[in-house]
Amino acid sequence: MLDKIKLKNFKKFKEIEISFNKHRNILIGENGVGKSTILEAISLILSGSYSRIESLGVDSLLNVEAVSDFMKSDRSISKLPELIAELYFSDYDGPNPFLLNGKNNTDRTERFGLQLKILPNSEMFGMQIQELLLSESPTFPFDYYKVEFYSFANKSYSSFRKIHNLGFDVIDTSLLKQSYAIKRFVSQSFHSQAANSANEISQEFRQISDDFSKSLYDPDRYKFSDKEKYRLKIKTKSASQFEDILTVHKDNIEIDNMGLGERVLLSIEASLSIQNKTSNIVLIEEPENHLSYLNTKKLVDLIENNTNAKQTFIATHDNMIASRLNLRNVIMIGENKTANLNKLTPATADFFAKAPNSNVLNFILSKNVILLEGDAEYILLEKFYEMTKNKPAFQNDVAIISCSGLTFKRYLEIAKDMDKKVAVIRDNDGDYEKNIVKNYEDYISENIQLFSDCDDNHWTFEVCLYDDNNDFYETEFRKYCGISKKSVLEYMIGDKNKKSSKGHKSESAFSLLKMLESDTDFAKSYVIPDYINKAIEWIK
Repeated sequence: MLDKIKLKNFKKFKEIEISFNKHRNILIGENGVGKSTILEAISLILSGSYSRIESLGVDSLLNVEAVSDFMKSDRSISKLPELIAELYFSDYDGPNPFLLNGKNNTDRTERFGLQLKILPNSEMFGMQIQELLLSESPTFPFDYYKVEFYSFANKSYSSFRKIHNLGFDVIDTSLLKQSYAIKRFVSQSFHSQAANSANEISQEFRQISDDFSKSLYDPDRYKFSDKEKYRLKIKTKSASQFEDILTVHKDNIEIDNMGLGERVLLSIEASLSIQNKTSNIVLIEEPENHLSYLNTKKLVDLIENNTNAKQTFIATHDNMIASRLNLRNVIMIGENKTANLNKLTPATADFFAKAPNSNVLNFILSKNVILLEGDAEYILLEKFYEMTKNKPAFQNDVAIISCSGLTFKRYLEIAKDMDKKVAVIRDNDGDYEKNIVKNYEDYISENIQLFSDCDDNHWTFEVCLYDDNNDFYETEFRKYCGISKKSVLEYMIGDKNKKSSKGHKSESAFSLLKMLESDTDFAKSYVIPDYINKAIEWIK
């Protein structure tokens, strides 16, 4: 299986090294950070396809910054940038392993692996390159670059002359409308269902086709003229002839007429179900595209129950896919850097796999986060932030995420090993020293801070709001909400001494939000609790 990839000057990556998990790899990151590039690099190296690189173009593969830096330099041929992409294998049990094992890699260690290089062809085109670079309007010599595929044993290979048995499938949901993608799925289904009988079936089809061609000129069956110079015959030369006329039906609906979501599931199911080793690596590009919530759950179940020991690489933005397939498999892709979550405790990974409404992927992808413990806080905090900073939180790259108090430590475990600033806003529940200071002392750091009212009498969010804005709540808020007999605070949080009295926390927060949004005077005079102001100031 693939152990790691190293890229130098490959598309947006100047230099990056990513270690892989043995079975499942979930690549996450913001748009444009290079998740798809990683999948493309893997497929290019394994394919050994010169034609694919030619169709993509050297100019689209070579790092733009490296090209720009070179053109700003003295433009010496010896300094022309090279693209290097390497796949290191953790093991290899295929035929002729000696063809892949060696030190022809940038680590200079003896490993199994493959290397793609795109470099200037100075030996053949040195003069032409020199002329381009020294001209009055110098241009970069993309057209004078060459492509090389070599194993770590320094043995060349190509798509026509492979020296390894690592096959791969690429499932790109953006291409599922195209006819060749459907044809590919049908072919996968055929080989999956036919198991080891594919060649036998194709041969029998060839014989049937040949017999039928002969029967066309049987005078006892058809009225074909047998005196013509040119005789008709079914083509049977292609080894894939039988596959070319196959299609797939599900519940009597042909695949061409199925929805895109159904095609996504069928494509992934076919790739994962193939039993032989011709497709032991599966690359899946944003599988959540075109999938409903229930179909995404079906997709997760498909991947979870993959028993064919395939190594999967999944680029995704979906919370469910990332968390349900175990956060320890997550690899976060950033600007020329990565973060692997395989150090998470199994308990935390399992928690997020089972937790409802997980926002964990939003948390991982956000650089600055405010964590809250309730719906009321979540309803109001965006407005409080805007009142303090005169702009929404997202414009300052701050994410606001609501979770239960029991979940805070799970999120903070993820944050401890990441370059992430996290402010936790929570109630002191009547004991600031115990519930805040002692409870979180192992998590507090330069990048992680807890914010709570230190007065034990201000035990919950609503009490803090009420005590800082008493006149407002007893006059304007009471009138707005139609509170007559009971106290405003009891209406908001219920009777503290009665377990059955739950109050109206969310409804009160929503009413306050509408008042603050509709009347600028309320917004100007309303006092935001000090600990919340401190959290907002600290996070940005």
